[in-house]
Amino acid sequence: MANPIVLEATKRELTGKQVKQMRAEGMIPGVLYGPTFDALPLQANWLELRPVLREAGGSHLILLNVDGEQHNALVRQVQRDPIRGDVLHVDFYRVRMDVAIRTEVPVVLVGSAEAIEEAGGVVNHEVISVMVECLPGNLPAQVEVDVTSLQEVGDSILASALPELPGVTYLVDSGDLLVSTSYLAAAEEEEAKGEVSAEPELIRRREEEEDKD
Repeated sequence: MANPIVLEATKRELTGKQVKQMRAEGMIPGVLYGPTFDALPLQANWLELRPVLREAGGSHLILLNVDGEQHNALVRQVQRDPIRGDVLHVDFYRVRMDVAIRTEVPVVLVGSAEAIEEAGGVVNHEVISVMVECLPGNLPAQVEVDVTSLQEVGDSILASALPELPGVTYLVDSGDLLVSTSYLAAAEEEEAKGEVSAEPELIRRREEEEDKD
């Protein structure tokens, strides 16, 4: 397991319209919740919270220090402004280190598939995350899949090839496709067909709308 990321926070008393002023002052509201734990409203400085959200994602354990009380937590949800994209609120899920959790972990491709590239092919990253079950202390920040074994266009990597990690159980079907390969020209042709096929549909809709008018 990667070392936990530390985030300082304070208990939050402000609610309602006062929260808007709090954000204007650089503080982001949030809540810490979990099994057998009363939800705790909190706030964190945006300058400290921003790098934590970028690094932690939803699979990296955070050591949340709320007014001196430490809690192990995961980021569960980040609410953003639909137009500007500004972070409005963050949900933290409090975990017990002795109780197994289920969460999605990013799948990262490593290694080189030179043989595929030389043959005019492309490597397709079919699955970007997998569900795992483990104790929080065994939670990996990411799962690495080596693509070096791909030698011919048409080769693929299934979930059965996921690396064994101490204390981690993958909640996937062993036959799930993680990585595929195809010829670059074919991939581009399929994409072009998708764009072309969408045009007649759009034209038909316009004609129908004109007929109604």
